[in-house]
Amino acid sequence: MNIMELIDKYINRNDIGMPIYSKDICLYVLAFYYTKVNVITEYINRYEENHEDFIRYRKGIYYRAIKTPFGYSRINYNKLITDLYLNDDDNVYGYISGPSLANKIGLTTQLPKDEYIVTNNNRIVSDIDNIKLVKPVVTVTRDNYKILQVLDLLLNKNNVNYDCENPYKVIYNYINDNNIKFEGLLYYSKYYNKNVLFKLQEVCIQSEITFR
Repeated sequence: MNIMELIDKYINRNDIGMPIYSKDICLYVLAFYYTKVNVITEYINRYEENHEDFIRYRKGIYYRAIKTPFGYSRINYNKLITDLYLNDDDNVYGYISGPSLANKIGLTTQLPKDEYIVTNNNRIVSDIDNIKLVKPVVTVTRDNYKILQVLDLLLNKNNVNYDCENPYKVIYNYINDNNIKFEGLLYYSKYYNKNVLFKLQEVCIQSEITFR
């Protein structure tokens, strides 16, 4: 297969609407064909010019679309957000926080207008209106993101109205359900203000756990 045939094969194995990244196309082609990345990029540009259903979302990001009575279909935003700001197959680099997380675990019945994402990739500009990117207090990893979620809930920077009967019990249940160690919560609480530590103590009191 030549370069264009390899590109076509890679693109068409992706479902309609799923994000397709030029860097991944390049890696795929390079596994079969030795050439320069800028050469592959030129082929991708040529492919885009000749295929109306292969749409550039922004630089380096494409997707396959189908034509509808209202125009071409859109990219899968949920997958795009996950890829850009949350995780890939190997790493976690972001997490949902704020009102969305509070609503999801039952702290509030308030339906969030915006979704707050704490991410190492916060410098990437999101053009999705209801996505708000937040810089983490410490680098987000697979090992600490759930810990940071809990501490964010205790900090409640967005001043969400926790209208459940016992917020501390709900937070404890989240800790327990996700096998989060209190040692980890204590360690990462140093990146937050003292009120978070006091609230963490309250979670322990409400759940009959004591610090040692």
